[in-house]
Amino acid sequence: MFIRNALSVVLAIAVCASFNNGAHASDASKSLTGADFAANVASGTTFVKFYSPQCGHCIRLGMGTFEGRHVFCFLKLDYDEPSPTWEKLAVNHQDWASAKDFKFAEVNCLLEGDVCDDNDVQSYPNMQLFHQGKSVHLYQGGRSIEDLTDFVTTKSQEYEVKASANTNKFAQDSNVNTQGKVIVLDNKNYESSLKNGEPWLVEYYAPWCGHCKALAPTYEELAKELKGKVNVAKVDCPANDAVCRSQKVRGYPTIKLHQNGQASEFNGQRQLANLAAFAVGGTISSVKPLTAQAFEEIKTGSDVSFIYVYDANTNQDVSASIDKQSQTFYEQVSIYSTKDATIARQLSLTSLPALVVLKDNRQYDYQGSITNQLASKEPLVPVLNKRNTATILNSPGWVLLGLLDPERPASTVAYRAIVETAHKYKKTLIAGERTLLEGKPLRFATLDGTKWTRYISEALGVDPVNLPAIVAVNSDKETLYPHASDERRVAFNEEALWEYILDMEGGRLTEKSTISSTQRTFRQISHRVSSVFAVVAAHPFVAMILFSAAAYGIFRILCGAGPEDRLDGLSKAD
Repeated sequence: MFIRNALSVVLAIAVCASFNNGAHASDASKSLTGADFAANVASGTTFVKFYSPQCGHCIRLGMGTFEGRHVFCFLKLDYDEPSPTWEKLAVNHQDWASAKDFKFAEVNCLLEGDVCDDNDVQSYPNMQLFHQGKSVHLYQGGRSIEDLTDFVTTKSQEYEVKASANTNKFAQDSNVNTQGKVIVLDNKNYESSLKNGEPWLVEYYAPWCGHCKALAPTYEELAKELKGKVNVAKVDCPANDAVCRSQKVRGYPTIKLHQNGQASEFNGQRQLANLAAFAVGGTISSVKPLTAQAFEEIKTGSDVSFIYVYDANTNQDVSASIDKQSQTFYEQVSIYSTKDATIARQLSLTSLPALVVLKDNRQYDYQGSITNQLASKEPLVPVLNKRNTATILNSPGWVLLGLLDPERPASTVAYRAIVETAHKYKKTLIAGERTLLEGKPLRFATLDGTKWTRYISEALGVDPVNLPAIVAVNSDKETLYPHASDERRVAFNEEALWEYILDMEGGRLTEKSTISSTQRTFRQISHRVSSVFAVVAAHPFVAMILFSAAAYGIFRILCGAGPEDRLDGLSKAD
């Protein structure tokens, strides 16, 4: 049996290898890694499939079978019968790469976990559309070849028009970065340079900073890459303290894109492709056309979305203002536009144009600019990810945390209950009807428990097979409330959640530590050792005297009486 299985594996590998020797789908759908992902999606439009070779849905979408068994090849396979849907989609449209700058790619999350984490991949398969280096659409439609073909056809036309408009825009901006060089800004020329509304990518650095030195060659190359598109500059912060204090620079290097009096900070990996995509993305409108299908997805999603609704009578200056604001905040909010009368009716809009935000299963109508409403860009119940986890969990206070499994319907029920409870809590908090927990209001969040298995099992004591689950956690104090007052898990309904909150406020729940007794003992020992070393470092001479006295005492104990004592003893005996 062992020999038979081993031969099967060898044969499967041989089949994978043979499939890759000829023309295959990877010619149309490129397999990307952490080393080349950013560079490949930085320009044009790219439809990316994030998958795991262990995922059944992924296998049906983009892999085949061999003699009734799944073949997990980390190379791309080509099949004549049957043809996997994703491969067929990519092959059918491979000419778009040159004709429309529209490409297909895929990432194996089992091998490239960091890339998938950076793009908030929470389940498989995950298909995202990237334009100019940024994710502009999470595909949640059907997985048939017909559904996918309709989607890419619509998006290719949409972004082909955008690419043409952007090319014309850059051609007109002939005064921007004409030399392709890094400009040095200081206290004297900083404000006058940035006040004209042109896009400026500015690095705030210190000459002694190692990361700044490492970035320098890339930053020089970036200036050439952005010639005619974005001004590239740098500020020596130690020499120009007033400028850097005004920008609240707290670390080096800090990179910001300035435009029209607003600034967006770069938080990605400091690679040429990433920096270029960030800078260029901020110079073009990120307003996405809203279709009826996308509207349905937005209504049921957890992200915050701004929707600009207009009609044929809308003044073009209003639309231009929305486009300009979207340039500054394109990485912070999702902005859509539509003149579909059906969507306007569903939003109950009686006059146009109108700016609407969908957030936490609620609709809010705003007058004024997106700039004035950025406080509303964060959901009431955020989903924990790589970028916000430290801010949410490590801040002082309690967080009501929903541990969800996206594949289970019960998680959808739990999420809705958490959102509705959060709204009720916020309303009563504003009315002054809440008892604060240790001086802080309760916060709400969710996380994908299938990706945080170690954290939820070791720190929160929740077995991943029991998801969804709800706990209140205080990471600052390293404690949690794992159960309701009856010592059972909290039920997934608003009534049970509200009772849970009242019991927390009333002190009727039992706290539990998020660290084990072994970890606690080790920390106590480490703390005491650290305290000793701190005293030694602060008072070296006193420590030397004490150490010498202690050493002398030990020597006396180990060696017995000294010579003088022995002589005294002898004289007395004589």
